[in-house]
Amino acid sequence: MTIPIPAEDPRHVPNRAVIDPSAIAQNTRSMGTLLGDQTALMAVVKADGYGHGMLTAARAAIEGGATWLGVAHPASALALARIGLDAQILTWLYEPHTMREVLPEVLSSGIDVSVGSLEMLAMVAEAARQADRRARVHLKIDTGMGRNGVLPWQIRELGAAMREDDFIEVTAAWTHLTSADDPADPATDQQVELFDSACAALEDEVGPIPLQHLANSAATLTRPDLHRDIVRLGIALYGYPPVTTDVPLRPALTLTSRLAMVKEVPEGHSIGYGRIRRTDRRTHLGLVPIGYADGLHRAASDRCEVLVRTGSGDRRVPQVGRISMDQIVVDLGPDTDARAGDQVFVFGDAGGDPNAPAAPTADDWAQAAGTIPYEVLTSVSGRVTREVRS
Repeated sequence: MTIPIPAEDPRHVPNRAVIDPSAIAQNTRSMGTLLGDQTALMAVVKADGYGHGMLTAARAAIEGGATWLGVAHPASALALARIGLDAQILTWLYEPHTMREVLPEVLSSGIDVSVGSLEMLAMVAEAARQADRRARVHLKIDTGMGRNGVLPWQIRELGAAMREDDFIEVTAAWTHLTSADDPADPATDQQVELFDSACAALEDEVGPIPLQHLANSAATLTRPDLHRDIVRLGIALYGYPPVTTDVPLRPALTLTSRLAMVKEVPEGHSIGYGRIRRTDRRTHLGLVPIGYADGLHRAASDRCEVLVRTGSGDRRVPQVGRISMDQIVVDLGPDTDARAGDQVFVFGDAGGDPNAPAAPTADDWAQAAGTIPYEVLTSVSGRVTREVRS
């Protein structure tokens, strides 16, 4: 196995992604208050825990009440299983080569797997025979997403194949909602109708289905009728609800840097590539050594703010000009007391004086870039040191 060695000593780099596990635990508890006693909570910790660190996020979510963990890739599921967490694990995204390499170990570790086609079922069954252990299978039903999953009219054929294989245990049926973040969209009800009819057909073939799950963060917040046996929570656990809610959630990742330089410039001075911004007055510009190689979206250039912690207090200031690979420029104003070395909060929770301005959020940066907070969080690159609060 090759272990990458970082080229830069993280102690010498000013940029930090500060992770607060207590926020993930508290967000999990808060979301759990919406659930009935019969509904379990699955914490989705794929994509390295949405950029927060998979193991850190998993441990925090379990502390907050999660009893399931969900990850896309089998390798992630194995990493979770190897540290002996008290939760059942589901993995759902793999292709034939990966399956041949790792699926027998996945099944031997007691990890649940998703199946969405006859071909996938055959490969899971073969891996189960190699592992000499029945595979706990969640049948994925494509009700309109068009990604992974068996189409509803293929359910009976796949169900019959599952029934006839002694190495397959049908543990659950599930689907993925396309538009739950828009409660007015009729697509959700259409998908639920397809899902329920597909489950009825599956039960005709295999008998009762122990578990059903289809609610993501948005549906968990807006559709209690869809909670069923498990809800799968992702972005809400990290502090960003995909719909308006009164549930108290707080960001678990804070992206910080420091001012590298402060300089006074005259009115009309151009800033950055393409000269998309010129100063409209005499002002002070601050240089921050963080850019799109660290995960900031270039599309957000000249449209967002950061918080600078100066000697006289916290100040929200605009990012100006184009975002570069390694740096951004901020307009500190004509009379700032900001100095090189002052801390900069790009987004997240700055703490400090509750009466002072709050730091921007990943939502703010997402709106500026024309994207979603999921992408902002997962874009924070590997060269940004992760620091976990104790």
